[in-house]
Amino acid sequence: MTHATDPEQPHPDAQYSLIRVEDPSDKDNSDFKYYFNKDAHGVINPLHDIPLYADKDNGILNFICEIPRWTNAKLELHTKSPLAPIVQDTKKGKKRFVHNVYPYKGYIWNYGCFPQTWEDPTQVHMETGALGDGDPLDVCEIGSKACRIGEVMQVKVLGVLGMIDEGEMDWKIIVVNVDDPIAHDLHDVDDLYRVFPGLLHATFSWFRTYKIPDGKALNLFAFREQVQSAPYAREVIEECHHSWSKLLSAQLAHNNINCLNTTLKQSNFYTSVDKARQVVDQAIKDMEANADDQLDNSIGRSNSWLDMTVIPPPHFEENGASNVKPMLTIKRFCTELQRKFPHGSNDLSLLITELGVAFKCVRAQLCDAPNASFSSLAAFANSQIHASLASSGLCCLIFSSISNQPMALEAGTDVGNYIVVYNPLCGVPGASMGSIFSVYYRKSAPGKEGDTADLLQRPGFEQVAAGYCMYGSSTYLTFSMGYGVHIFTLDTVSGHFVLSKQHVHTPQSGALYSVDTSVLPNVVDGVKKYVDELESEGSGRKFRHLNNLVANFHNAGGRASVGKRTLLELSAWSLEMSVPLFVGSAKDVDHLEELVLGHSIEEKNKVDPSKNLTI
Repeated sequence: MTHATDPEQPHPDAQYSLIRVEDPSDKDNSDFKYYFNKDAHGVINPLHDIPLYADKDNGILNFICEIPRWTNAKLELHTKSPLAPIVQDTKKGKKRFVHNVYPYKGYIWNYGCFPQTWEDPTQVHMETGALGDGDPLDVCEIGSKACRIGEVMQVKVLGVLGMIDEGEMDWKIIVVNVDDPIAHDLHDVDDLYRVFPGLLHATFSWFRTYKIPDGKALNLFAFREQVQSAPYAREVIEECHHSWSKLLSAQLAHNNINCLNTTLKQSNFYTSVDKARQVVDQAIKDMEANADDQLDNSIGRSNSWLDMTVIPPPHFEENGASNVKPMLTIKRFCTELQRKFPHGSNDLSLLITELGVAFKCVRAQLCDAPNASFSSLAAFANSQIHASLASSGLCCLIFSSISNQPMALEAGTDVGNYIVVYNPLCGVPGASMGSIFSVYYRKSAPGKEGDTADLLQRPGFEQVAAGYCMYGSSTYLTFSMGYGVHIFTLDTVSGHFVLSKQHVHTPQSGALYSVDTSVLPNVVDGVKKYVDELESEGSGRKFRHLNNLVANFHNAGGRASVGKRTLLELSAWSLEMSVPLFVGSAKDVDHLEELVLGHSIEEKNKVDPSKNLTI
């Protein structure tokens, strides 16, 4: 058995070296572990004892290389083990190697992680709706030098990819060695396109396909497959650093992370260097005694997929009674709107009218079957809305949140150009209930049915219409076609939805709030602080939660955010994607963003309500 500091040590000026523990009996397939040693200190846990920042004021971070460029062995910190040694991952008792992704050999960057970071698998990311993967942040270092295993390098951040790996958030931070000759030319994503044309394309291609030879599906990406900026990447790093600090303070625990360390004396998991050395010595003895045993095959990422939840938006009082207007039906209103602000054919007016017909049928069923179960009512609403859309000749793709897959168009009808996504029914029977819809214009060639490519990776700004219908003592159809939000009330005598309010808005600050308290244990700290403010004595706010997104939302206008980005900037990476939702009065949403981000977010495409024209 050999166990000594690795002969291929990092640079002589480096603070860290490696202790290699291996089974020499089979050199071609030997088991090994790399433990970390800090000069003049002793054995450390690289995940916890190497600081994240080498120079925080100048944005320089420590990067731990697990896999050198152009190599294929799948090496990683075994964070589940005490002191997190680097080992080779195994699957079904065999060591893992990544396949070559043509035309590349092995990993195309130096690949590793940031110390003192952790992607929390209990936390839904505000903009992607995905849970963390339970690992440290992954890092791709793009400099000209190939690292050594376990080398600790100082880097600066350039950007981040939002990869979704088997439904979990798996960030990939793009960095460069600060000592690399090209480092002074690289500061953000735009510089990568200029200095390294083709690199980001190759990076997306590699991550998308590298698991295909193992029989797995393509990986997906958030943010419409766009690399996010260096400032955004630094936000992700800070979030994951904060999650790591919760582990070390015992606020959180996870079986994928062993928190034993030898430098953080204030933590509950601190141990002496002598005791840590005993862990290494025991690993040597175990290797000697079990030379033929395989490494623990539990290394790797968690495959858990927890149900994601949505925090329903606040509900606020209406601004007085509606003014009675002359009978203005949906079709006439939409036609007049398109004349003033042309943006398409009359087909969109017909589509909204067709949805109105479906909602009237759903309302009739709710009145006729007041004691029916929610599942039967939802099934009826789903089939009724689908039937109206499928026979309209206006759609190329229809997607229902209940069916959770594209739904067929009626045979023999024309194929239109609109994609309609809807939630047929939400709420509680016997109380207020509602339906939600969104409309996009197709991206694919006309004349044939659309597919999910027409729907995924499209931001909310690309919607051509969206709205909801609320069923209660009165039935309201509220929608927008891109210029103002308008409410139509079902006139039970004529049987038509008629315009009751144009360009409706919420007040700058509301008196009521609605929160789904069941999700509060998993929200970020800023949201918890905001709810504490709402619930504090003297806040002047009143709580009302109707367990119905439509009813809670039924004051149009205001602002909608996921806490870090305005809602309409988001794009879905899957049809099941779910994100937190904060919606309501502009000042209230601004304040929540300030608690989460430190500042409110400037809205794009904001319409000045003082310039809205009535019809």
